[in-house]
Amino acid sequence: MDLNHLLFQHQVAVMDAQAPRDRRAGSRYDLVRHYETRIARLRQKLGVAAYPEWFAQPDAPAAA
Repeated sequence: MDLNHLLFQHQVAVMDAQAPRDRRAGSRYDLVRHYETRIARLRQKLGVAAYPEWFAQPDAPAAA
């Protein structure tokens, strides 16, 4: 799977995990974590950042 497809499947799994479910079924969050792991591994393999540079939080002001 390419990164875009993994991101799509992760989002579908997140939405599905939030839907009401049968208590006898297993945790749907296991699938969400599965896709998170695959995405992280692929990002590392491709050498891409999890977030773009412009998303970085500004540095905190230094204490005086």
